[in-house]
Order: sequence, then C-alpha cells, then structure tokens
Amino acid sequence: MSRWFRHYAGMMRDEKLVTVAIRSKQSVERVVWVWGAILESAAEIDDAGRFEVDAAEVAYFLRADETDILNVMDALEQSGRIAASCVVKWGDRQYQSDKSVERQARYRERQRAKKSNNNEVLETSDVTVTSRDGAVTPQETDTETDNTSSLRSEVKARAPEKASVQNELMKVLDQDHAKAVIDHRKALHKPLTLRGAELLAKQFAKCSDPNAAADAMIENCWQGFKPEWLINRQQAQRRDNPASRKLTHTDIWADALREEGILPNEPDSHSTDVLDAGYGNRHQESNVHPLRIASAGRY
Repeated sequence: MSRWFRHYAGMMRDEKLVTVAIRSKQSVERVVWVWGAILESAAEIDDAGRFEVDAAEVAYFLRADETDILNVMDALEQSGRIAASCVVKWGDRQYQSDKSVERQARYRERQRAKKSNNNEVLETSDVTVTSRDGAVTPQETDTETDNTSSLRSEVKARAPEKASVQNELMKVLDQDHAKAVIDHRKALHKPLTLRGAELLAKQFAKCSDPNAAADAMIENCWQGFKPEWLINRQQAQRRDNPASRKLTHTDIWADALREEGILPNEPDSHSTDVLDAGYGNRHQESNVHPLRIASAGRY
C-alpha cells in the first residue's frame, strides 16, 4: 500500500475542476475535496488507479446530500478524470519509482553492512530509476522509515524536560529534599504550584546550603521560606540557651554580688550591660534590675 501520491501544483486552480463544479452545480471546494478523496483511495489501493469511494460516507463528511456527491462524480467522469472506478492516466502521473519498498530494503542492507564492518561508513552511489518520462528524482519527502524513527528519537532526547514542581525545586535541591518539600506542603493542605515552586527555589538558593534550608522549613512547619526566618530562629535559640550567651558586665557584677551573699541566686532579668536609669531618677519598678537594689550604697 502506497502511503503517498504525487500532488501536482495547480490542482486548486484546475479549470477542469471548475467545469466539473459548474456541471454538477456544486462548489469548487466540494469538487476538490471529492477529487482528493478519489486520489487518496487510488494511492491506498495501489492497483493501476482503481479507487473505492462511498458517496454516502463522503456526503457525511461534507454535510451534503448523497445526490450532490454522485453528481460531482458523474461530472468528473464526463470530464475524463475517472472511468469505470479508475483514475484516468494514473500511471502517467504516479511513477513506480515513487514506491519506497525497494529503497528501504537497500537502506536496511547498508545498515547491516555498517554494523558488520565496525560502523565503517560504506559510500554507495545513488541509483537513478528511469521511466518513459526520463530520470525521476527521488522526492525530498521520501524519508526512509528507519531514518524517521532515528530523527524522532534524537529530537525527543534534545527536548527540554517538561516543567513541573519537582523539576523547579531540583534546580537547587536534591531529589529527596525536593520530594520532602512537596510532601510537606501537601501535609499542610497547601500543595505547591509551579510558580510557587519557582519562587521557593529562589529563596533556597540564597542560602549556602539549600538542602539544610529545606530541612529547616519542614522542621519548623513553615509554609514558605526566607533566609531571614532561619537567621531569626537561630538567634532566638542562642538567647534561650544561657550556655551559648556571651557574659556581659551585668553578669560579672551579679556573680560578684552573689559570692558576697548580697544578691540572692536568681536569674537576671536583663541581657544587656546597659543599666536603665529610668525617667528623672524615678525608676519604674518594672525596669529596675534586682542587683541595683542589692548594691545600693556599696559601689
């Protein structure tokens, strides 16, 4: 079965088809469609131009009456385009050289020869097939099946990955962390969108360790992430951990008073070494440090 046939330029402006339209009292567009269906059928059957066209089926496609299609086919027969369910002069315009079966067989044979010779390219001369009309140049659209499949595979391999939430996150995170972030957002009933993933990845990228930033987002049950959030959380943890806090002058002073038994053992209420003098020496009770009271008149 032939998969294609020669379509010569000028068919859409063919005066004979215009004559067919006038005789059948149908539009030129409808006549061209019917004529194209006849040529396709003849190419598929591949039997010296014989075609099989169901007028009722064509009428369904064109939303026309079956009588209109039969009138077109009668007019085509009167104009000498078809006769006895065959396309007239089919062999004159559709050459045997157009068939690709033999050409494909030669191509596969060359491929087998290349493999047997360690992929050495064998140069073969082009074969020119002659007909009564002279040399026939192979059509540019005649691409061997194997070549087409190979080209499609190469194009598919070069095609960029389809954008997705996970792909956006994996621009800065590894696969496990990207999946963990996606699952975390789903657990919050706030699934990530493609745009949301893009923005979140940009925030992770601002950190020296994006994966650690993703872990912090999940551990703290944050819906989103910003680097300053992580910094603030780390500072708060240092303030809550006295062992990691740097001693101030106030701490040293308080320790000295405790050693002399002047200041009871109680936590300091200030983390700074700046003593609040109050307003006009009238201290507000909430601002007075306990050690000021204990040391009054001593230092």
